[in-house]
Amino acid sequence: MTQWEYEITVHEFPEFPQGGGEKIIKCDQTGQCFVHDTSRVGLGWLETIFSERGKEGWELVQSGYHHRELLCIWKKRRETGKES
Repeated sequence: MTQWEYEITVHEFPEFPQGGGEKIIKCDQTGQCFVHDTSRVGLGWLETIFSERGKEGWELVQSGYHHRELLCIWKKRRETGKES
């Protein structure tokens, strides 16, 4: 039987010299978020986080942005050894 293990992480957005401290992810009042100006600031740091977590077996379930921090909820399959 498959069970899930969950983990929550918080990642602070790095300062980008070209970005001038502007938000690169903007969210509206309904909670929908959009990435802006990716050509100026690059998102390699985010790709690194996702790649490292993926290699460990974690899948991103949900993320949210607030005050220059990205909260991520991850899940990973945990085998119990029983077949259902």
